[in-house]
Amino acid sequence: MGVIAAQGICVNLLFLAYLISPAYVHRLVGYLEEEAVKTYTHIIQELDKGNLPQWSAQAAPKIAIKYWKLDQNAMMRDVLLAIRADEAHHRKVNHHFGS
Repeated sequence: MGVIAAQGICVNLLFLAYLISPAYVHRLVGYLEEEAVKTYTHIIQELDKGNLPQWSAQAAPKIAIKYWKLDQNAMMRDVLLAIRADEAHHRKVNHHFGS
């Protein structure tokens, strides 16, 4: 219940903020996307160092293969690369609209 209530409050606050200043909200989301790119980059680096052995040999979920049009033999690392690319694109688009 707490998560649903918090989401309801945040969505409405962002909606009001967007009505006042769309550029501000796009810039805010752009910064959130930047942090997501950093996080996925860090996860990929940790995976490459061997610090996430449970993901190193894990095949990509079928839904991820279908969504990102990955190779049928894709691994979890490929999924993380696809997600990071999406986040980087979202960052660029939101910073564009923020300007």
